[in-house]
Amino acid sequence: MPFSQPQQASLVWYGASFFVDALSGNGWRTTTHRQYQPAAVSWRDLFQNLPDVPDVLVLADYSGPPPLLDPHTCPCLTVFYSVDSHIHSWHPLYAQAFDLCLVSLKDHLPRFAGRFLDMQRVLWSPPFVRDDLRAPSKEQIWDALFVGKVDAHLTPRRHAALHALKEQLPGLQVGRGNFSELFPQGKVILNFCDLDDLNFRVFEALACGSALLTPSIGHGQDDLFRHGEDLWLYNQSADGSDVTDLLRQLRRLLSEDALREHLAHSGQTKINAAHRAGHRAATFTRWLGEYDWISMISRRLRSAPAIHRDILRPLYLHFSDSLPPGHALRQAYYHAAEKNGLI
Repeated sequence: MPFSQPQQASLVWYGASFFVDALSGNGWRTTTHRQYQPAAVSWRDLFQNLPDVPDVLVLADYSGPPPLLDPHTCPCLTVFYSVDSHIHSWHPLYAQAFDLCLVSLKDHLPRFAGRFLDMQRVLWSPPFVRDDLRAPSKEQIWDALFVGKVDAHLTPRRHAALHALKEQLPGLQVGRGNFSELFPQGKVILNFCDLDDLNFRVFEALACGSALLTPSIGHGQDDLFRHGEDLWLYNQSADGSDVTDLLRQLRRLLSEDALREHLAHSGQTKINAAHRAGHRAATFTRWLGEYDWISMISRRLRSAPAIHRDILRPLYLHFSDSLPPGHALRQAYYHAAEKNGLI
C-alpha cells in the first residue's frame, strides 16, 4: 500500500544534510549520518546500530564519488538525492540502482530516466534555504557585493568577470564569510553560474532581502522567480570576461533605489512562501506518499543482479581504475564490482 502515516516511518539519511533537519516536523523518525568526505560503505554499515531496518534510506549528494556500494540490495526504500549533476555526469547512471530520485537541476531530469528508473519516479527538488535563516538589517555600504570562492581554475567564469568588473566599478566588494551577515551590506548582490547551474546562492541572497543580479539560465529559475519582479537577470558571457551586459544591468539597478527595494521585498517573500527547508521536506513527504513502497522494493530486488551487472559494476570499475594505487577506495570499488555488491 502507498505510504500514508509518516509518524510511523523511520528514515536514515546519509551524506550532506540539506533538508534532513526539517523532516521531523513532517513526522519522520530520522537517523542522520552526515558525510562530506569520500567514502564507500554498505547499507549494512549504516543500519548496524539500529534496532530495526529503517523504512527509507536517503543518499544525499555531497559531491564525491559513489558512497553507497550496494543500493541495489538494500531491503528498504531507497532515494538518491542528486544536487551536483552538472559536475558529476555519472549521477543518472548511479540513480538507476535506487527506487526514487530527487534532482536539483530541472533541465537534467530527462537524463535520469533509464532502464531501471522511469521519469515517474524522479522529482525536481530545487535549492532552498534553512528554515532558521534570518538576515539582520544592516547599512548598505557596498554598491555591489560577491561572496564566495574566486579561483581561476575552479571558477574561471566568475574569476574573469570579477577581474573585468573591478577595473570599471570601484564600489565592488568581493569576499568570503557568513553570507547572512554580508549580503545585507550590499546594494546589489552578484551571482555567477560557472556551469550554468541554478545554485543555492540565488535562494540565499533572496532570503536575506537583497536585490539579486544573477545570470539568465535554465533549470527552472524562470518557473520560480520572475525577472524584474523577484530578481534581475543579465546575460553571462561564455568565458565570463565580457561584462558588458552585467555592467549595464548593474548600473541600472544602482540608479533605481525603488526598483532594488521592490526586488528585495518580492524575492524574500517568495522564499518565505515556498523555498525553505521545511517546504522541501513537506514536498518530499507528500511525494513518497504517492508510491507503493513494497512493490518498488520488490521490483528492485528482483532486478538486483542486472543492476549490478549493467550499472554498478562498470561504474565501480571505472572509479577503481581512476584512483591511484594504494587509495583506500580503490580496493573497495573493485571488491564491490567483482562481488555483486554483497559486502
